Amino acid sequence: MIASLFLGSCFEYEENLFLAPNYSGYVDYNYRVPLQAETGRSLLAFLPATEENVRQRFGISDNSELILEDFKTRETYEPDDRFPRQRWVQYRIRFKRPESLEQLLLGQTRVYYLDQRLVIQRAFPTSGGLKEDSGRISQNFHKYLEDSLKSRSLRLSITAPWYYNVYANAGATAGPGRIYFNVPLEGTINRKNPSLWRLEIKANPMPEDAPENVEGPAIPAFPGDNEVDR
Repeated sequence: MIASLFLGSCFEYEENLFLAPNYSGYVDYNYRVPLQAETGRSLLAFLPATEENVRQRFGISDNSELILEDFKTRETYEPDDRFPRQRWVQYRIRFKRPESLEQLLLGQTRVYYLDQRLVIQRAFPTSGGLKEDSGRISQNFHKYLEDSLKSRSLRLSITAPWYYNVYANAGATAGPGRIYFNVPLEGTINRKNPSLWRLEIKANPMPEDAPENVEGPAIPAFPGDNEVDR
């Protein structure tokens, strides 16, 4: 159950995925996590707080198809008796093949090709709501979680080349090839079924008469790579 770990007041998470024309690309992470008071390690094992732990978490080595860049971190002390030590963490991970997103993206992620489209399907688990026969302690804790998580969400986005077609079952379009999606954390304790975000990306050739003022970043391919085997 994601929500009981996040406890809204001590958690922030933003994740931005950028795809190059050959479906290599990078993921930018920006999150805040609570720390163990004595060791300074992240209390959320799947969200590491040090560069070494990021490399271990994602299996990044000198000869892997993943590259860690721009790692930054700063510790903060909050007026929170439960989690006074917290840390903001920022970094970028470049990937060579889109299948690597199954280990890079938060939630349960599947990446595959269907009818010449790249499909990225993500599920965010839920506790299924409060059981009818729950006792008073469980009810009080559930209410506490609801109050803590109100207005909190996972902030996600995908940016593909502007001339690609990007389809999604949910989210807000913010320009060609770009979609934003927020996952309300309160829903992770009340929804009966997991939140599902399904993306389909269809590659198109760049138009010869492409306008010069198209908004959006130029997303470089993985270093030394021009093609992705599909």
